[in-house]
Amino acid sequence: MAGHSGQFYTLAVGRQTSKGTAQTTPKFKLRTTGGAVIPDQTIIDLPETDSSIQRSKSAKVGHSIGGANEGMIRADEFGFLAYLHLGANNTTGAGPYTHTATAAAQQPYGTLYPAYDSTALVDRYVDCRITELVARGSGQQALTYSAGWMGLSSTHGETDPGSPAPSTLDPLTYPDVTVTLGGVTTDIVESWEINSTRNAEVIYGDTGMSASEVGTGRWSVTGSLVVLFETDAKHRAWITNSTSGTSPSATIFTEALTILCQRSASNSVQFTMSAVELRRVALAPDPSGNSLRFTYEFAVQPQATIANTLSIVSINSTSTY
Repeated sequence: MAGHSGQFYTLAVGRQTSKGTAQTTPKFKLRTTGGAVIPDQTIIDLPETDSSIQRSKSAKVGHSIGGANEGMIRADEFGFLAYLHLGANNTTGAGPYTHTATAAAQQPYGTLYPAYDSTALVDRYVDCRITELVARGSGQQALTYSAGWMGLSSTHGETDPGSPAPSTLDPLTYPDVTVTLGGVTTDIVESWEINSTRNAEVIYGDTGMSASEVGTGRWSVTGSLVVLFETDAKHRAWITNSTSGTSPSATIFTEALTILCQRSASNSVQFTMSAVELRRVALAPDPSGNSLRFTYEFAVQPQATIANTLSIVSINSTSTY
């Protein structure tokens, strides 16, 4: 028998209509740049006294799905993943279509089909949720994401869904990016990262080997920017709550942040945060003499209208999610 190249792998993803009902017609078939979503087995030792020097026997007491898939950001695929993670989606337009993902108390469940070399190993994972979604951009690079999954059950020896084919859109790249911070287009942001997490947990109940629920906790969004250092304005804002302040303040400095990633009017992803809290400005001297950069660390401030906290707007040719 011959081996199998690690290149031959896809991850098909579909949105379930309800918990417990697998989606048999996935919406997208994802490529990956790293990571994997896999079954996880909980095995415990059973220590107790006896007359042997050997270790105690073991027992298998749980089964769940976990891991993360990493990939390049395409406007059609990423908009769908944003919906699965945040929980709500509104689609407008007649082509191109605008999909606005915002946070909801409950997330949809998804079904995953990891396929190695089409037929060598194909699983099906049911009742999965994206518990963490990270988006990243860096100069002279493609934009990337990481989607962290938790799920309940799996079946094995499945058949790879033949469709859909992987997206034909090219990944978005850093030349497509415009960062607007505090209403100003900066032009000097070297890289950025946004991390949205649902603080989820896998819950085991009296449901046999498989877990019974993926419970979501408090939603939070954090991130960072790496910015060319030109003035002390952000440093002073962090300490004093004013770009021109001179004394420490008990008030946290906030400002709006928008990251637009646009290849064309019909191919874009935009992250909109109406208020981010400036949590830290990190700046240190560099003996090499290279131009200084500072790291702008932020947490997204909760808003009365949750859509204003974070919205992810994807424009593409996909009519429905």
